[in-house]
Amino acid sequence: MTRGSAARRRKARSRAKDTATFAGPRPGNPPPAERTHATRPWALAGAVALLPLLWASRGPTLGVAVADDYVFLSHLASGQPLDLFAPMAFYRYWRPVSRQLYYFLMGPWLVRAPWMATLFAAALLVALYALLFRIARRFLPAPSAAALACFPLLAEPARVLLAWPSATQHLLGAVFAALAVERAAAGRLVLSTTAALLALLSNEAAFVVLPALPLVAGFRARSKREALRWGVATLAVAALWVAGYAVARLQGTGFPASAGAGLRPQAYLAVLAQSLVAQMGWEGLATAWQVPLVALAGLLIVAGVVCSFTSAARRRLAGAAPVLLGGLAWFATGLVPLAFLHPDWNSWRTAVAALGLAVALGGWLALAAPPLAAALVALRLVALLLAHPAPAVVSERPGPSASSLSFERIVRLQRLVHSTHETMMTHVPRLPRGGIVRYWNLPQLAEMGFANGRVLWVWYGDSTLVWTAFGGEGGFSAPRSAMIEFNSERPWPATFIEPRAMELYDAAWQSLARGNASAAESLAMESQRAQSSEAPAFSGLLALTRARAAFVRGEVDRADSLAEVCLRIAGPSPGYWVAVAYVAAHRGDFARANAAVRECLELDPGNQNVRWLRRSYAGLASQLP
Repeated sequence: MTRGSAARRRKARSRAKDTATFAGPRPGNPPPAERTHATRPWALAGAVALLPLLWASRGPTLGVAVADDYVFLSHLASGQPLDLFAPMAFYRYWRPVSRQLYYFLMGPWLVRAPWMATLFAAALLVALYALLFRIARRFLPAPSAAALACFPLLAEPARVLLAWPSATQHLLGAVFAALAVERAAAGRLVLSTTAALLALLSNEAAFVVLPALPLVAGFRARSKREALRWGVATLAVAALWVAGYAVARLQGTGFPASAGAGLRPQAYLAVLAQSLVAQMGWEGLATAWQVPLVALAGLLIVAGVVCSFTSAARRRLAGAAPVLLGGLAWFATGLVPLAFLHPDWNSWRTAVAALGLAVALGGWLALAAPPLAAALVALRLVALLLAHPAPAVVSERPGPSASSLSFERIVRLQRLVHSTHETMMTHVPRLPRGGIVRYWNLPQLAEMGFANGRVLWVWYGDSTLVWTAFGGEGGFSAPRSAMIEFNSERPWPATFIEPRAMELYDAAWQSLARGNASAAESLAMESQRAQSSEAPAFSGLLALTRARAAFVRGEVDRADSLAEVCLRIAGPSPGYWVAVAYVAAHRGDFARANAAVRECLELDPGNQNVRWLRRSYAGLASQLP
């Protein structure tokens, strides 16, 4: 044997070794399995990858039902029979597995033990890791497959998937889609197509699995006939889903109105960019961290391109090209429905599409150079750990966010709803049929968290209950069964207003309307004593009532002092600025009165007290807005 022939044989063996990891099992001749004891630690690494996600999502409200959850729960609470084709009180989309079945099984736990929802979501995320690991092991070594499988767990959208029960609609779609592909790679037609159908019935975004299955099967078997057989099966799955959706449409289920706007290239490009930002973890970062992490990601991509030109990497990438290109096509196609909804954006809607990005990006870097796959994991892990934590208090306004329902905004709503639930159950465990619960001082963009009052239907099992705002001055004469106050910058903002305190407050207001200022101030002070728990907004209103009474009696300095008490207790409010305007106008300081009225109208454009102020100082109306 010559030296040349020996070298050629060594080179051929090396090439065969490079290609063995991604060639995939041949019919009747699967590749040798890696030793179990060597693979098992990597297969179980999903539980470890879950730990940083739990840390980044830490907070006391994980799993608390909020917003859309109560739409579905109220439907179940109404006692209607479970109808898999009904819209379930929410006309958008037909998702019987992730809505009817999920809420039917999980519903009893969501209010009493919300941690169960988080436990279920965590189990789904670990299952998603395991499925991706099994898929990736067909063309990658175990360490690189583990790095690829970590992708869904180390993403900013995963925090919402873990924290909000309603996001399970997207998580279930992703898990069943991954299961369908994994079973297709194993040649299990019935299990694969069943999983594909369950994916579609969980979330229509899983439609990308349908063209993927015959391609995976054909690539596995190296047979066009096998691909055709799987194609017929997936067409049957699609036909079943379309038929079911047609029945659901007859019962009121539909798509968002914005979905009919048509696909626009600029909308798709915007969604593509937002999806990449979200999946890399940059959406939840402070601006100071975004720049260096984006720069490091750029260096990682450059390193991947350079390493891809080595001879060994070229061979590996050439053999795995169908898998990588398939993942890229999955990601690109899976984003199309989101482009129809643009500019409405929520990063957790990319859960299914991101599976393709995991395979394409993670697989490419691992095949180009295995350390690059580890670097991608490290980069995304850092971004996840540096993401904004769950807010510790409820802000008056939600913070800026690319997603309309980001993790921070979901937690903000959860704190509002959860504190209201605990407060209501403590003070009024029962409400009369047709009872009205009123509230005031609700933080901005918080009403959606209560699902238009459906929370009461679920908490009390009574669909006749009404959840509504106090109603300004008209609220004094309006009926009410309970009164809730909300105060911002607190972890648990809901406070129960004692019925006796409200009765005395009503009486003080009525006395003031009749011109009996002394009785009004006395009743306001008695009302303050009747309120057992701290209620800053209510105390501020009582201080303003006393200020108004003092002003009626001509005690302008005392009215000014009481208005400042209101400011110190409850912060600036329309009522406070009206009081300031009254005092300033009475003293002839019309510049200050003008500024105060502007502040009042900025907070409450329709404030009726401004008209009263103008009538009181009719001769000076031209100097006021």
